[in-house]
Amino acid sequence: MIQLNGITEKIIGCAFRVSNTLGTGFLEKVYENALVHELRKINC
Repeated sequence: MIQLNGITEKIIGCAFRVSNTLGTGFLEKVYENALVHELRKINC
């Protein structure tokens, strides 16, 4: 369960980073691509 919590924390952190960096007003695909990029950076 501890490993799952760590992975979840990383994913949520990436989502917050994308949201805070891009802000609002983009199409969903832009956020999706940015999230994929962030997740790949941390090898998740």
